[in-house]
Amino acid sequence: MTDVIGKALVLVLIMALGYAIKRLGWVAASDFGVISRIVLRVTLPCALAASFNTFNLTPTLLAVAGFGAVIDVVGMVVIWFALVSRGRRGRAFGIINVPNYNIGLFAMPYAAALVGPEAIPLCALFDVGNALVSAGLGYGWGVTLARPGARVTVIGLLRQVFRSPVFDTYLVLLLLRLADITLPAPVIAFTSTVGQANTFLAMLMIGIGLEIVLPKSKYAAALGYMALRYALVACNLVALWFVMPFDHGTKVIVSMALTAPMAAMVSGFTAEAGLDVDVSAFMTSASTLIAIVATPLAYVLLR
Repeated sequence: MTDVIGKALVLVLIMALGYAIKRLGWVAASDFGVISRIVLRVTLPCALAASFNTFNLTPTLLAVAGFGAVIDVVGMVVIWFALVSRGRRGRAFGIINVPNYNIGLFAMPYAAALVGPEAIPLCALFDVGNALVSAGLGYGWGVTLARPGARVTVIGLLRQVFRSPVFDTYLVLLLLRLADITLPAPVIAFTSTVGQANTFLAMLMIGIGLEIVLPKSKYAAALGYMALRYALVACNLVALWFVMPFDHGTKVIVSMALTAPMAAMVSGFTAEAGLDVDVSAFMTSASTLIAIVATPLAYVLLR
C-alpha cells in the first residue's frame, strides 16, 4: 500500500513540476504541443516497442481491444439520445468530447509505474479500440452534426485515424506479433532506453497543459457534460466486472484505463468542428485532476 501511494505521489509531483515551471515562465502553454509531439512520436512508440516485443497476442488481448471500441460506440449512441435537448451542436460536442480516454499519455504511464511493464500491452490493446472509434467515428459524426453540409467520407475517417503516430505504432507492432517477428536486440536496447523517458515526459506535459479557468457562464454546460461522462464510466466499469470474462488482473488494468481523463486530441477535434474549445479544454484538465486520484485509487481498491 505504501509503495503504491509513493509511486502515485511521484507521478503527481511530476505533473505539479510541469505546472510550476509554466507558472514560473520557464515554459509556456504553447510548449505543450512541442512536448506532446516528442511523446507521441518518440518516447511512447519506443516504450510500446520495448513492451510488445515478447508478449503473446492472446484472444483476451484482442477482446480488450473490442471492449474499448464497443463502449465508445455505445457511449456515442447514449449521448445522441441523452442530449437531444441541446440540439445538433450540443450533441456534436458530446460525441466528440465525452466517450473517450487518454490511454497513451496518462493511463499507460500510470499503469506501467504502479503495475509494471506487463500492463503496457493491455493498455495499448484497449487504446487500439478506443483510438479507432474516437478518432474515426466520433470525429466524423461530430463534425457532420456541428457543420450541416459537411461531407465526411470513409476515406477521410481512415486518413484521420492513420494520421495518429500512436495508432500506426500499435498497428505495426500488432502485425509483427501476429507474424511472430521480434525486433533485434540492438533495436530493443535503443527503444528501452528512450522509452524510459516516456512516463516523465507524459506527466510533465500534462502538468504544463493544465488549465482550469473558464468563464462563469460556461461552467454549467461543462459540468453537465462531465456528469454524463462519469455516468458512462460507471456503467462501463459495471459491464467490465460483471459481464466481461476477463481474469482479475486484466480487469484491474482495464479499470485503470476507464478512470483515465479525456483524450488530449479532442480539443483539436472540437476546434475543427467549430465548437466551444474553452469548455473542451476545461473538461480535459478537470478530468485529468479527477484521474490523478481515481486511477491509483482504482488500483488500490481492486487489485
